[in-house]
Parts: sequence; structure tokens; C-alpha cells
Amino acid sequence: METQEYLGGALAIARHLSDFCDDVSVLSFLGEDNEYKNFIENNIEENINLNFLNKSKSPTIVKRRFVDNIDRKKILGVYSINDNSLSETEENDFIESIERLSIDTDLIIVSDYGHGIITPRVAEYISKTGKFVSLNAQVNAANIGTHSIRKYNDINCLIINANELCHEMRQREGDLKALALELKSIINANYISVTQGKTGAFLINGSKIPVTCPGFASEVVDKIGSGDALLALLSVCLYSNIEDDLSLFIASLAAAQSVESVGNSKHVSRILLLKTISHFLK
Repeated sequence: METQEYLGGALAIARHLSDFCDDVSVLSFLGEDNEYKNFIENNIEENINLNFLNKSKSPTIVKRRFVDNIDRKKILGVYSINDNSLSETEENDFIESIERLSIDTDLIIVSDYGHGIITPRVAEYISKTGKFVSLNAQVNAANIGTHSIRKYNDINCLIINANELCHEMRQREGDLKALALELKSIINANYISVTQGKTGAFLINGSKIPVTCPGFASEVVDKIGSGDALLALLSVCLYSNIEDDLSLFIASLAAAQSVESVGNSKHVSRILLLKTISHFLK
């Protein structure tokens, strides 16, 4: 039996950004006893600034996957987590930290895993920061049926996978682009990008014709973490006013690079990404 440990969640997104941004700040919660704090500090890149708060009566979130060694498919998932919402004091501290950090921040990337951290009040505050806000609000086994993207409004970019889009819109099937436009209107987002696994992704900017991009993965070791890689690179590209089609192309290559390793064990490499782009241009 082989055991691997790596950083996930907001920390994984920060690591994907570390090769492309001079400075990255992470704001998140640990458990009340600071479990895994030393592990995090010892495995994070030097240009990532860590800002942790503590959630009372909670462990640091740990997600364990038991994976078949032959085909790398998940057999069982076990989560150490407390999904209760923040207390009023914790919520106030969180908002104060967002306010403090956002002063010197160009871009805010929110990955809302539905674990009681981003309350409706926190979501509303983030939506009104005046910064470029990019959002991924994930539906997973722990939050399905209770998690909704609609607590956010007036954001710049929403990135969502096709299954989550159908769940949010309460549709088993339908025209994904039409559903995306409807959700984009509901939360008043400038951009919406929908990922579709090996089929690729599309991006809608305002009322323009959607930009589409195929999936580029030639070897899939593990799909976990590909959405985090796409979120990170697409957010940076759109904030930097890179053209829509090129932004989606770069982000899709980042996602393809991510699936070549287990989980979030490796972050997106800028050198490898540039080599891949150069190969496509030949």
C-alpha cells in the first residue's frame, strides 16, 4: 500500500498560480488545533503568503481517497470535516481579513467547496469588493442539495463544470450554453466558463458568441485537480485582458497538464506550459 499527501483546495490553486504571479496570498481556515500547519508551511512555494484563521470545534479539512493501484479509480472517500457555518465572531474576523488583504490585491479567486466557510454574508462582501472576482463553487458528495452559487452577485467570472451547472439549474439535461447564459444572468457575471471533461470547455463573454476549446489531455492519470488548474490560469488570463480564445486555450492546456499527475501533487509549470504552446504553434 502506498500513501501520498499533498495540498488541496485553496492551497492547490495558489500553487498553480505560483509560477505565473509574483505574489500570491491565501486566506483560509485551519482547525482549532492548527493540524497540518507545519506540513502546509513546509510544502508551499516561497512566493505564497499564508493567512490562516481557525474554525472552532473543527479539524483542519482532510480528504482521504482510497484508490485502486491498477486503474487509479477512487474506491472510497473519507472526509475529516465540520460543515457547520462560521460563528458570528469567526465570520467578522474572516470579513476583516478579506478587507485587509484585498487592499493590495489585483485579483480575488474564490473556490467555495460548500463547507460552511463562505457564508451568504461573506459571499456578499466578496461580491462587493470592487476587485476582479473569479469564482468556482463546487458541488460534491458532502454538500450536494444544500450548496448554491446564487449567494454571489456581480462577479467577473464563474467557472463551473457541466454537471454542476445542470444541478444548479435543476435540469437533468438541456442546452448547456443556454443554461450557462441563464445562470450568468442570475448572478450577473461578466464571464462564465463551463468545463466538460475530455470534451473540453467553452467561455461566454457578455452576449458574445461562446468560445470553445477541446480537451488536450493525452494521458489521464487522475482527473482530480484539473478544475483547480483551469480556474487559476483562466482567472489570471482574463484579468490580464488576454483575448478570450487564447485565455481558454492556455487554461485548457494547464488543466491537461494537471491530469498527468496524481491529484494536486504537482502544480502547473510555466516552463512546461510554454513548451506545449510552442509545440502547438509549429
